[in-house]
This record gives sequence, structure tokens and C-alpha cells, in this order.
Amino acid sequence: MRTEGTRETRTMQRRSVLYIEDNSDNRALVRRLLEDRGYRVLEAIDGLSGIQKAIEEHPDLILMDINIPGLDGYEATTKLKGTPGLQDVPIVAVTGNTTHGDRERTLIAGCDGYISKPIDVETFTLAIEEFFAGKREQLDRKVEEFYFKEYREKLVSRLEEQIRALEAKNLLLEEQRRQLEVANRKLREAQEEMENTYVAVMQSLQRALEAKHPYTAGHSERVLQYATMVGEKLELTPEEIMILQRGAALHDIGKLVIDLSSINKPDRLTAEEWEEMRRHPEVGHAILCPLTFLREPARIVRHHHERLDGTGFPDGLKGEEIDTLTHIVIVCDAFDAMTSCRPYQPNRTPAQAFEELRRNSGTQFRPDIVETFIEEMTRPGNEARVAYIRNIGKIA
Repeated sequence: MRTEGTRETRTMQRRSVLYIEDNSDNRALVRRLLEDRGYRVLEAIDGLSGIQKAIEEHPDLILMDINIPGLDGYEATTKLKGTPGLQDVPIVAVTGNTTHGDRERTLIAGCDGYISKPIDVETFTLAIEEFFAGKREQLDRKVEEFYFKEYREKLVSRLEEQIRALEAKNLLLEEQRRQLEVANRKLREAQEEMENTYVAVMQSLQRALEAKHPYTAGHSERVLQYATMVGEKLELTPEEIMILQRGAALHDIGKLVIDLSSINKPDRLTAEEWEEMRRHPEVGHAILCPLTFLREPARIVRHHHERLDGTGFPDGLKGEEIDTLTHIVIVCDAFDAMTSCRPYQPNRTPAQAFEELRRNSGTQFRPDIVETFIEEMTRPGNEARVAYIRNIGKIA
């Protein structure tokens, strides 16, 4: 496992650059230019192998050809920016596309800069050194909102295509299971792969959304980890833990398709803005419910803003109408929201958040879940795990 200390040590050694590019001539040119300046050059020829190489090698900078085969540069960038340990690695788009909006689309996808092809051998290494020195290209806020909306719609459209393909694959596999009982083991493995792939795609989309709003970066992953900690303490079954983790990881997935233009406002939302925000549990439930294996997590997604006393939304459930897994996510979501900076309020310390949880215990939160959560957060010997969770998505 790499640490920040390791990254600092590497600045005294040869810095590494990963170039993801399918054209061998371009790779050879970039390798020659960078190696002449003392850089260590890593290569990959497509998006999937590039992501794997980045995870294995943890480069200091990534050059990304946008028009690579398979998983294109936009999606590969979004995936890399949502991968733990790689969020802060600068990614620079290198592309021959020069049509209007290409630079903006690469920055919206998560790239930190943009270099046009053909590569200018006189200025290329200087540009790379500028990115190593901290250069990051920025978009005007209105321009960013316009292109982010376009990119979000593209991602949702791609997701819908994947859902249809996965559903078709699922039907085919179910028919094979009925015909060939001997193939059950392989079928279960394929089904698990399909489910994990779908959940991973959804999580990548959600991380991309969170990354555009610094107040929510890493929120869903932290809620997942807090919920897992509580579920283990309560000795939930492996199946219950899996449902809990998927529900926690995707609890805000409905925000992908609602208007989030007001999320960074420095003051509280208007009634109209709040009403739009309140839609996300139902929208998230509608996204997940069509797939059988996500119906239980979808219940958590729909009800994570309900309250024990029945004054929550969207269904006004109360007491035992809210299941235990959802109660866990409600508490973990509230704690992370309170201890994270928001535009309209400063973050609270863990101790202040514990006090608020207890103050609302019995009205908003289920008392036994609150006490189990606080017990695990403060248990001697659990400090490293808690510190790790709290730092997910935070800028060092």
C-alpha cells in the first residue's frame, strides 16, 4: 500500500508518466521526449489496461488519449478519478480532436489539462513540467455547468445501454440454467460478475458526480464504510452485509438525474430547490428497482431520509416500518453530513455530531443504532479504521 510519504520520496527519484495511447508512433515519440528529460515512461494501449497499469504502478502523471478503443478516454478518466489512491494524480488529455467543446468535455470528465495533437516537440516537455508544477486548467462556472449537464446525460445514456445489455445477458443465462443444470456454478459466477459490474459502474458515476462538488467528495464511500463497521458489530449475515453495503454505496444515486445547480450555494436552499433535492431518494429507487438483485438495496436508497417518528420523506415511514439496514444508513449518512463542510454550515467535530445524534435519538434515529455507531467510533483499538474512513475523499 502506498503512502503520502512514499509519494514525497519519489519526488527525489525519477518521476513516472503513464501514457495511454493506441498509436505506436505517438507512444514512441512521447517516450523519446520524456525519457530525454529523465522521466520514467509507462505505457498502455487502451482504457482498461491503462486503469490496471495505474493501479499497479501509481504514476505521478497520466497522459490520456481520448480516442482509445473500448473504454474511451472520457470514461477511463472518470474511472481513474473515482479509484481510491489515484484521485489526486493529474490526468492530461492528449488528443487530435479540435472541434468546439472538446477541451471542455475533457475537463468535465476529470482531466486536469489538455494538449493538442500533433505533439509539438518544442513545447511538449515544458507543458508536462507545468502540470508537474501544479498547473490545473479551470472552466468558467457557467461553462462547466453546461458541459457537465451534457456529460452527465451521456453517462446516464451509456448506463441505460449497459442495463439493457446486462438484462439481456441475464435472461440468456437464466434460460441456460433451466436447460443445463450442470452449468449452475458458472452461471452463478457470471451473475455475480454482472451484478458487481453494474454496481461498480453506478459507483463510478456517483463518484464522478461527487468529485464535481467538493462538499460531497467521498461521501458515499465513507457512509459505506461506517455502515459496514456497524453491520459487523451487529453480526449481520454476509447477505445482509452485502445488501447494506450496496444500499449505502448507492444511497445518493438519484442525484445523477436531478437538478443540482444549487448544491454549492452558500446559504440554505429555497423551497423550490429543497423540493427538487427531496426527489433523489425516489429517483434513485426507480433507477435500481428494475433489477432484481438490487431491489433490497433500492429499499435503503428510497428510505434513507425517513425518520423514526414518521416525519421523514418520501413515504413518512416510522418505527418498525423502517428496516434495520436502512436505520444504519440513516445514522451513518447523518454523521458524515454533520462532520463534512457544507456551503451553508461549518462541519462539526465528531464529539459534537455524537451529541446531535443522541439529542435526536428516539425521534429521528433509532437509539440502539446510534449507541452501536458511537461505541464503534470510540472503541479503543478502532482508531486507525475510523481515521481511514474519515479521510476518504478528503484532500491531504
